[in-house]
Amino acid sequence: MIELPLRTAFRDCHDCANFASGSPAACLACVSAQISRPGPDACPVCAQRLAADGRCPNELCRSPRRRISRIRAIGYQTGSLRRAIHSYKYDGARSWSVLLGRLLVGWLEQNMADVPGLIVANPSYRGEDRSVGPAFCHAEAVLRAAATVDVLHRWPFDVATPAAIVKTRRTLKSADAQAWSKRVTATELRDALAVPEPRRTAGRSILVYDDICTTGGQLDAIAACLLDEGGATRVEGIVLARAPWRGTGPPRH
Repeated sequence: MIELPLRTAFRDCHDCANFASGSPAACLACVSAQISRPGPDACPVCAQRLAADGRCPNELCRSPRRRISRIRAIGYQTGSLRRAIHSYKYDGARSWSVLLGRLLVGWLEQNMADVPGLIVANPSYRGEDRSVGPAFCHAEAVLRAAATVDVLHRWPFDVATPAAIVKTRRTLKSADAQAWSKRVTATELRDALAVPEPRRTAGRSILVYDDICTTGGQLDAIAACLLDEGGATRVEGIVLARAPWRGTGPPRH
């Protein structure tokens, strides 16, 4: 697949020395000046912007069945960050994994006082589709890039084979789906997940990386698997981009 110009998203990243060998903190600071990041008006559970009455519009946060403790985000899914993720996942700009990995490491260094027991990716199904060829495991590629950036090996990125949590079959795509469809997709995802070696996750606090969070249903399904099958003690999520609330009405109760 042809690599597209990186200038279609963050201006000048491709020519910046930090892109290849600089500090992750410098990349995060630079990108932070170009994106919208969650602030005091964000939900402490899922990083969504709160409604005018101070409540979160995301029903997952109020669910008594929620398994993921918290979902945090580097930025909101708008502007340059949205374009970068789309170019990386769908337009062949695979080298974006370098910058995205740097942003992840920079965020960890800035925000995580306690190092988690393991940092895993929202798993991709690794089977081959004859019509398009081998699957592009985009979240796993960012984790591998982040592990390379983390020269002091402070952060326990899951880059082993098999991964700590795997997806055993294809499931419905959830991108741009409505909330009810995303709930169905999350249920299907939970049934397709497995923990090959529970000893790697048992008794550990796990951080799950993904690119975008809309409802949090997928991350909650992953948390359920890691807690129930993997014996994890706590599961949190970190995403590159939090999709802004697109509803027009007040939060449902």
